[in-house]
Amino acid sequence: MLADQKDRGMLVRYKNQLGVTLIELLIGVAILAIVSAIAAPSYTEFIANSQIRSTTESIRNGLQIARAEAIKRNASVTFTLNGSDTSWVVGCVTTTANCPATIQSKAPREGGAGTVSITVNSGTSPVTFTNLGGASAYDITIDNTSVVAAKSKELRVRIQAGGNVRVCDPNISTTTDSRYCAT
Repeated sequence: MLADQKDRGMLVRYKNQLGVTLIELLIGVAILAIVSAIAAPSYTEFIANSQIRSTTESIRNGLQIARAEAIKRNASVTFTLNGSDTSWVVGCVTTTANCPATIQSKAPREGGAGTVSITVNSGTSPVTFTNLGGASAYDITIDNTSVVAAKSKELRVRIQAGGNVRVCDPNISTTTDSRYCAT
């Protein structure tokens, strides 16, 4: 008899711990659906703007590599940007044993999606750095066509006097902000 009462007690305890009801489950699913619907557009904008930043940093790094290699090798080095797929190649103008035609390159779509667009504002590709690290002016804008212009965080890459490579934000209007694009 005692064993039978223990089994009944266990049965009662398990009966109280069956889980969630169907209504509780439906409320949880509804809340999850609402939160997902609110967060999805923001997430899409975040990914698009991350692709802009990634592509911008890749181009800036490629330009800095070209400048450093020109100084290091005491030779003219070019940075060639393929704007249609964001790939680039750094190589020597005059190929020698110490200065190859391709020093470094970035594969197409590495770090950016097909929606990233590059607009050349001034200068031409390839950009040639002299053995002293100088180059002609070069200014490009990187944007993403998958989001509306108001939500896009476009960036610019510029080569300034002396060959310095700089990234700036054309949407900043405060001249004291270090991200400001001076004209």
